[in-house]
Amino acid sequence: MKKIVLILVVAAAVAFPAAAGAASFSGIVVAKQVRRHALVVASPTGAVHVVRTHRLATRLGARVTVRAHRLRDGTFSATKVSVRGRARRARIHGVVVRRLRGRVLIAAGHSVLSIRSHQLFSLQDDNPGAQPGDEVDETVTIDNGNLDEDQVEEVGHTQKLELEGAVVSVTSPTNAADGEIVLQVGTSTIHVVVPAGTQLPALAAGDNVELKVTLSGTTFTLAKADEEDDSQGDDDQGDDDGGGGDD
Repeated sequence: MKKIVLILVVAAAVAFPAAAGAASFSGIVVAKQVRRHALVVASPTGAVHVVRTHRLATRLGARVTVRAHRLRDGTFSATKVSVRGRARRARIHGVVVRRLRGRVLIAAGHSVLSIRSHQLFSLQDDNPGAQPGDEVDETVTIDNGNLDEDQVEEVGHTQKLELEGAVVSVTSPTNAADGEIVLQVGTSTIHVVVPAGTQLPALAAGDNVELKVTLSGTTFTLAKADEEDDSQGDDDQGDDDGGGGDD
């Protein structure tokens, strides 16, 4: 059954139309992902959306209103992006993927964000901060193209999360031995165990994928693999110097 599920998930991404319905929302741009032709937009509640668009001139911190079609992979293809001002702070709700020295990786809304953190990483630290699998509400300051952690509140824990990135390498599993997918996430690499007996779809280095994984300790294990829709949107994007002030 595991083999059939993985094959059908990827085949569906290729065989069926991408658009799934119209949507509109507002938020603050917290990241730009050139390889995905996408803006990452955080709503006032912290919900994060990946917006596919042809134009990536919009700066981090821009307040935007988006009209888009929801794609089958959960991201959005923009029909219009309007800039309404700028913000210095944003709220992000997500799950901690990994804590590194000076920064933390957060999975949020079909994306993984890198946030600079004042929390020093140490195995001997009595208060190491949120750990992988912790659900958090992050308040960040947007500073010169970076996200700086201001406040973090731990609101839960999960052993299931989504990793998004580019494939670095694939070691196919056998019936008796586990395999591995190495994923590039920003400047970091994450190793994901592929259980023995799993038949992977065709994946090559450089492919952009979203992996649904389970977490045990610090080990990620593949539960499902999706190829991404590659729609880049067909938006009429507004000027990045739209009205409104900083906050």
